[in-house]
Amino acid sequence: MTHIYIEAKNNHQTEYFFLKAIISECFPEKKEGSDFKFYFLDGVDNLFNEKKSNIQTIQKAQAEGIEVIVIVDADKKEDDKGFQKRKKEIEDGMKEHSISFPYFIYPNNQDDGIVENLILSTAIHASNKIFFDCYSDYEVCLQGVKDDNGEIKYNVPDLKGKVYAYAEAQTRYDSEKKQRIPLIKKSEKNDWSFNNKEFWDLEVEALNPLKDFLKNTFNFLFY
Repeated sequence: MTHIYIEAKNNHQTEYFFLKAIISECFPEKKEGSDFKFYFLDGVDNLFNEKKSNIQTIQKAQAEGIEVIVIVDADKKEDDKGFQKRKKEIEDGMKEHSISFPYFIYPNNQDDGIVENLILSTAIHASNKIFFDCYSDYEVCLQGVKDDNGEIKYNVPDLKGKVYAYAEAQTRYDSEKKQRIPLIKKSEKNDWSFNNKEFWDLEVEALNPLKDFLKNTFNFLFY
């Protein structure tokens, strides 16, 4: 059994569905519940927050021989964060609490970024080029609109907004209804069907560092 600690708030969040799809795609013999279980930090700042009891839960699991791994965002230097700072925070936190566990920092364990960088990399392939061409035109158009003071009038969506716009724009053909329907169901808005190869390519090179981390820490075998 392996416990996976991630930043998501719960198992209704996109990060959960994304990681679950990667494990299912690359390591089909491993099953959630019997081979691995997700734990939700609700933000990286809660990893070493003693009031949230994550440290005690990790220590208890390790004492029982359970593998524990942690996966969090690096974020950006512009926000006074970034890979090097996040790495130092984790190393310092482990030292302070006399604990140790393998960890992976999105997007690739060396650069600044977030999980959405990886999600976007799985969406950018030939069949979706037209969407990103249109979206680039949209971004350029918004940036070109100025107010009377010459300032950009509209807020251009950030990376998370771009990734969500991609997922929300997609439709799939329903053979029973004989019509196209939204990929994202309103009742399951964060489950973006990451196992659907029409929209996501989980074999892109950008995912290799994360897959290698999972392979090394889980002792998984690639198929």
